[in-house]
This record gives sequence, structure tokens and C-alpha cells, in this order.
Amino acid sequence: MDLVVGPHGGRRHDRAGRRLLLADSRRRAGDGLVSSGPRLLRRWLGGDRYLFSLHMLQHLLLAMVVPPLLLLGLPAQWRAFDRVHVSPLAANVVFNVVLAVWHLPFLYEATLRNQPLHVLEHLSFLAAGMLFWWPVLVPAAERAGMSVIGKIAYLGFAGVPPTILGLAFILSPTVLYPFYAAAPRVTPLSPLDDQLVAGLVMFGLGNLIYFVAIWIIFFSLDDKRATAGDQPAATAQSPATMRR
Repeated sequence: MDLVVGPHGGRRHDRAGRRLLLADSRRRAGDGLVSSGPRLLRRWLGGDRYLFSLHMLQHLLLAMVVPPLLLLGLPAQWRAFDRVHVSPLAANVVFNVVLAVWHLPFLYEATLRNQPLHVLEHLSFLAAGMLFWWPVLVPAAERAGMSVIGKIAYLGFAGVPPTILGLAFILSPTVLYPFYAAAPRVTPLSPLDDQLVAGLVMFGLGNLIYFVAIWIIFFSLDDKRATAGDQPAATAQSPATMRR
């Protein structure tokens, strides 16, 4: 019977447990999103008719939060999709072009007055978001994935367009979308104040999402280095190893 007692044993078990917990959390997040997501979206669809800020929150969730949760919640039988290679440059450009173009005043106004076009807009945010997060979360199996520095640069570059868009909403002296200027006021916010809040959501929350993703990447790198550093200690003969 082998009894191994060492200073790194507990840490290895802690990390293994933490990885299992993270994997389970990812699966539960994906399952929960699939089951409850449509119901939540239905509840919100009415609010975006009155508040531009709420509409911006919807867009961020559809483009930046829902896609990574869906990818992390992919069932095991779908893991073959990791053989699909997505160019990081193309994904980043497509995502940000989709985000920016739909917010052009004439096109955004059209989505508010045409329901099929509005649905297409939201579906395009979801599809572009999946494309954007794919190189970060599902690296190609037969190719080396992006390095840590590459992922940080990728996410950092992606934060520029939402920043510009958010600042445009914040600094504009006039309401950019007449639809919201004429909408019934359901809160004390004026249309211009609502637009300012929408800019803060786009600028602040959009960049916060990328910051959290960068922090998780650093956390994962540190965990991998610590685990690799424990490998020699795990295989070397230790005075604390007793054979009975």
C-alpha cells in the first residue's frame, strides 16, 4: 500500500477539484441558458420599445455574454467542432463591423419599425458573437491556439469599437434615434439621459466583459504553471513517501 504525503499533494487535489467544479459550472450555465434564455428574452422584448439603455443591454448580452456561455456549455458529443478553424483576425473584424453597422441611425431606426429586421439584427449579434468567441474558447484541435498574449491583444482590440460607440452615445448633444425621442417615458429619464445611460452600458459593461475574460485567461495560465511546477515533485522520491 502506498501512502503519499507531500506539500504539493493538497494543492493538486484542490486544483483538480476546482477544474471539475468549473467544468460542471460551464455545463450548467449552458444548459440553464438554453432552457431559460428564450423566456427571459420574451420578457425583455417589450422594454426595448421604450428604453434605449435596455436595448443596449440586450445587445451586449446577445453578442458578448450568451455566445461564450453557449460555447462553454457544448455537450461532449459536439466537441468535434473544435476541428473547425476560425481566423482570429476575421472573427474580430466581422464581429465589430456587425456591432457598428447595426447601430447606424438609419439602420437602427429601421429595426425598431420592422420586426423581421429586428429579429435578424439580434440573430446576427448572436452569430457574430459565436464567431468572435470561438478562437478564444474553442481552439482548433490540429493547430496551436492563440497564445495568452494573443488572446489579450485580441480582446483588447475588440474593446475599441464599443468604446467609440459608447462615447458617441454619451457625448452626443442630441438624441440619435428619433424612435426613442417619441417613445412614452416609463422612467424619469429623458430621451437624452437614456441615451447617456446606453452609452455607459456599451462603454462600461462592454469593456468590463473583456476585462473579466482577460482576468480569467491570466488565472488559467497561473493555474497551469503551478500544476506544471508540481509535476517533478509528484514523481520524485520523497522522504514523506512511506511504503507499507
